[in-house]
Amino acid sequence: MSSGGGLVKIVGIEKERLREFLEIDVDPGVWSEFLARRNGALLGIDIANDEDINDRYVWSQGREFVMADFGDLSLYMAGTFTPRDPTLRSVIVVGDVFLQEVDDRRGIANQLIVSVRHHDDGERVAAAIAALDAPVKLHAETMQAAFDQAVEDLDEMLRYAGHVILVVGLVIFVGLANTTSMSVRDRRREVGVLRALGFTRSRITALIAGESLLLALLGGLIGCIAAWGALHATSLSVSVGSYAFPVTVAISLALAAVAAAALVGVAGGLPAGIGASRRPIVESLRSAD
Repeated sequence: MSSGGGLVKIVGIEKERLREFLEIDVDPGVWSEFLARRNGALLGIDIANDEDINDRYVWSQGREFVMADFGDLSLYMAGTFTPRDPTLRSVIVVGDVFLQEVDDRRGIANQLIVSVRHHDDGERVAAAIAALDAPVKLHAETMQAAFDQAVEDLDEMLRYAGHVILVVGLVIFVGLANTTSMSVRDRRREVGVLRALGFTRSRITALIAGESLLLALLGGLIGCIAAWGALHATSLSVSVGSYAFPVTVAISLALAAVAAAALVGVAGGLPAGIGASRRPIVESLRSAD
């Protein structure tokens, strides 16, 4: 079960055997409470600290809370857990039987985890499970294969996002160039006065391009700070398959974004600056206010 808009993913699992399959750090008292409560839930450490999700679900340890996005599902927050696998830090773990009964799907599961004695047996066991004569089609793969596929899907999403960003960048470039050009046309007399005072064409071009650069840099810095603040406050993650990848902003990425903003600013301001600097002084001074 999952919900969008501040992603929430609920995983039903056989409580008593949870630690056999997943390496997690959890307080002994919290673990006992989780086992004792029929609707007991363990919250991944990231989802418990997600302010965006906390605005929708009011939860605190030792109390029940209702999840309206899941048909008013009532869960008891036993506490939080920290998994060794970072992709599981944004899930809520509950008992499989309880979740099946609430969803009127007793005995039905859409995902099973099988433990093998030796790591090298994973692919052989997966192939054997897939070949079983079952009433429904089975798909089995090792956790490593599932993770690799999720990473590949994520890479494909990022490539698509890169194309979208390129188109957005071009639109911003055209808009900035047009805005700078309009601003320069409105100040043609000022440019003429500067030329009459002895400012060279290169100086005029540098002034106009510098103004465009400063505006672009300011916008880039504000955008980077806003993006960092939003991601830091919401602990956003991208769900691909059964995995949730946390979204972070590296310093190198922020610097690259600011550099790209600067490049767009200079490239957008140069045409207007060159055009203004080449206009005859007399023609510029005759321009009406």
